[in-house]
Amino acid sequence: MSGDHHTIELPSTLAPAPSNGTPTHGTTATHDLRTLDETTPSLLGELTLPAERESVPHARRFGRSVSTVSGVGHIADDAEVLVSELVTNAVRHAPVPGSALCLKLLRTGTRLRIEVHDESAAVPRPRPVDLMEETGRGWFLVAVLAERHGTDHTPSGKSVWCEVRAWPRDEHPGH
Repeated sequence: MSGDHHTIELPSTLAPAPSNGTPTHGTTATHDLRTLDETTPSLLGELTLPAERESVPHARRFGRSVSTVSGVGHIADDAEVLVSELVTNAVRHAPVPGSALCLKLLRTGTRLRIEVHDESAAVPRPRPVDLMEETGRGWFLVAVLAERHGTDHTPSGKSVWCEVRAWPRDEHPGH
């Protein structure tokens, strides 16, 4: 199984969309980190995968690797679970098996943002959780682990995302 991945060395940010409405997928612009603020996402890594079950472990490893390299290894376990749940959901509900998914990890201020882009316009819906069932807990886990989560419609489908506090590292969690 292969996937195209791009790890962007810091500092870099997503380029603003051109005024003509043309999407800028994969385009980056370099800025000094001192100019970044809470609203300027900094792309840490991007991975394109087919919507197939075999993509999930690859996405998990990529998420853990990017978290560690980005200096937030202390949340790598949570990031790995969140990546796994978002990618699994996108694979399970893909309109066409094998269609392209794009996993992005970004820094937005103090948060790690995890996004999964797919070609479906259908948004995830919370449903009652039966902890005895083997499936159906993904969106529940995202809601529990992430500070924020949601769905944005895109010109080619949607982006399902979540954010967790990552910077600065909390030396005294629970205090």
